[in-house]
Amino acid sequence: MSKSGIDPALGEALAWNVFDANARVGHSGVHGELALEAPDLMNELDRFGIQQALVSHFAAEEYDAEEGNKALARDTGEFAARLTPAWAALPDSDSIQRLAARQPAAVRLFFGILKHNFSSVPWCAGELLEYLQANAILTLIAREDIEWNSLASMLENFPRLPVLLLESGYRADRYLFPLLRRHPNLYFDSSTYVAHRQLESFVERFGTDRLVFGSRLPLYTPGAALAALATARIPAEARLLIAGGNLRRLIRAETGGKQ
Repeated sequence: MSKSGIDPALGEALAWNVFDANARVGHSGVHGELALEAPDLMNELDRFGIQQALVSHFAAEEYDAEEGNKALARDTGEFAARLTPAWAALPDSDSIQRLAARQPAAVRLFFGILKHNFSSVPWCAGELLEYLQANAILTLIAREDIEWNSLASMLENFPRLPVLLLESGYRADRYLFPLLRRHPNLYFDSSTYVAHRQLESFVERFGTDRLVFGSRLPLYTPGAALAALATARIPAEARLLIAGGNLRRLIRAETGGKQ
């Protein structure tokens, strides 16, 4: 990536090798004025010095999981070196077989009643979650799509499943911290974790391994999450892990895992 197109205030982000865990691509019926097609998303990543992104497709979230996955494959194909798909997944056997054929590194689940509308309990999603757990597939879930008690139960029932909670919010610590202590495979993104000195406080308490950078592009600007990371009083090694090292480890991008 050239430095020429980056906002000067964010130039140092290039050195962090940022891997954004929370981006969406494609047309949106709900967020039409904000949605970005793949070339425009790439321009935004370049503008903020973000090297790679884990992306889901608006069509998979708002319309149909399989059609959205086809659109995701099409829209990320040209940019495969920098855009890693987070495939949509449904709990029925046929959908799981189609998902497995894609050899996913990451999936994003949309439990919400206005989205795919299914439960995380074993009698509903057990086959899907067993598959994801058995293959150590990073599983992304936005906080708005799952209640805290449901998340806790899912983590208890599938203790080896790596779960990345997105958009937990800056006031979530009293829920988030007990779950992090109990479940070593729970992680969360920084897109909405931007309260004053919140990153420093977290790193002092938990270390760096459980937090990954996320922007929520195109609904949010990456600037807020990048600024919080840039100004955090944490060691340089911690900044690099949060910026991209942790996510690369989770999706096995540096160990020959499936993409």
